[in-house]
Amino acid sequence: MSLELSRHGEANRSDNELGKKDDTPSKSPGKSRGCCVSLPFLVLAEVHHHRKLLPLALAQLLLLADQPLLPANMSQVAKEFHFDGPQRDEMLGGIVAIVFFSTGALFSLVAGRLADLMKRTTLVSFCMLIGGAGTFANSRVQHFGALLLCRGAVGAALGGLLPASFAIVGDMYPAEERPHAIAMMAVISGLGPALGQGLAGFLGSAAGWRAPFALVGAAGLCMALLLFALQKEPRGAEQELEEQKNYCGALCSALKKKTVILTCLQGVFGCVPWAVISTFLTDYLATNAHLGVPGATAVLFSFGIGCFAGTACGGKLGQHLYKRDKRLQAWLMAITVWGGMVPFFILFSAAGAWGHPWLFHFLALLGGLLAPVAGGNAKAILLNTVQTKSRGTVFGVYNIMDDLGKGLGPALVSSWVRPLGRRSSFMLGILFWLPCGLFCWMMTRTVLRDDLSEIQAEEAVAREALTVKDPETNEKGDWTSCEATVSPPTSLYSSSMADSPSSKPQARAAAVLGRPMEEVSSCDEC
Repeated sequence: MSLELSRHGEANRSDNELGKKDDTPSKSPGKSRGCCVSLPFLVLAEVHHHRKLLPLALAQLLLLADQPLLPANMSQVAKEFHFDGPQRDEMLGGIVAIVFFSTGALFSLVAGRLADLMKRTTLVSFCMLIGGAGTFANSRVQHFGALLLCRGAVGAALGGLLPASFAIVGDMYPAEERPHAIAMMAVISGLGPALGQGLAGFLGSAAGWRAPFALVGAAGLCMALLLFALQKEPRGAEQELEEQKNYCGALCSALKKKTVILTCLQGVFGCVPWAVISTFLTDYLATNAHLGVPGATAVLFSFGIGCFAGTACGGKLGQHLYKRDKRLQAWLMAITVWGGMVPFFILFSAAGAWGHPWLFHFLALLGGLLAPVAGGNAKAILLNTVQTKSRGTVFGVYNIMDDLGKGLGPALVSSWVRPLGRRSSFMLGILFWLPCGLFCWMMTRTVLRDDLSEIQAEEAVAREALTVKDPETNEKGDWTSCEATVSPPTSLYSSSMADSPSSKPQARAAAVLGRPMEEVSSCDEC
């Protein structure tokens, strides 16, 4: 055995020396050109590394593509349903948002609990089926009540999909890789609003506001069928689902942590500006800034490009800062939230008054680079501060907080339109990022105490130590004896096991897991 190890070490050393020799000539003037050529391969390698996230990301993409379909053509829909002036903002901006996000909040709580009791992949597939059917039915509605029903169905589907999806991400990745994994999923799913915005702006203007709903809904139904057929539960997740505590115990245990509460609070306030942007910005630029729907859609595309780059870079930067110091990740969230507030405040102030369309593109791009950084990192922090068995429940509560801001935000802002006007109302809505950044800053003082990533890593190592392979059958089995007799332990190491080398990893594993170790009788075969 030692001879084989020494040969293996010599082989590794020789490979490293060869690698160093091969790297030496690469330092040439053409190195930068080689990096540019290899950039597409790096992107493809990144996508390949996270390929198991693609089904979840595509499901979120299609449900998020539904959200801008109605706001982008708000004036067209208001004309069909005979809503004029402020009534347009109140009915299609306020009431529709309340129905969408309130049903999403209620279903999020139910789906979050179901994600801790059943297969999470099955739950994701059912949510996608409901969402696709609701979006497609939206293209056939004839009165406002049916429109509200369809929006409620899609809101419920999105509310159930998100907690189950992020719980699955927590099962797939260790703590230090979760910020980047969530960012990659957010980058892919973040194309959904841009896709929906493009369909609503161009296809909606040419074929009517119903056509984008039919197209996105049909794609959602196809995606639901693919999820049922292809998506598999992450390895080890089913074992965790079998070890459930009661609902109130899991929820109360998580809510005792200040970091969890602060993460939920920043979500409530942070989602109000996002709701203002997604609900009112397109119509505001089209009518008040006189850009028209295509021109306003182009500005939203600049915002989408900024969100794409900001989400990807923010996840990678958050992962790097988390490895250096967990508090730096929360600092990043606070700084980018406050920094992203400024461009949008100026954008709503300038549109229709003194701004130029190119200024609108620049401000939307800059705001898109900064504003989405906090969202992905907040979810990563939440994953690292709750236990695996209660992730679905806690993310259900977190999604409710998000929906509270997204649902009440447009309703609250639209209620200010009559006394204050559209510009002042929307600028006040953007200022909700101030308390959001404050809660992010407060997390820098609590995250070190509440983070469970190191404990979860130790438990994973302990479970591996408690499982060995049978040398004859090559199958995994428990640490047991041929003639095992169980007796209550008097100490961590019994006197008969003190000199046994194989007993020490088992004892360490039992100590980490917090379980008493079973004493076993000795025999020659063991």
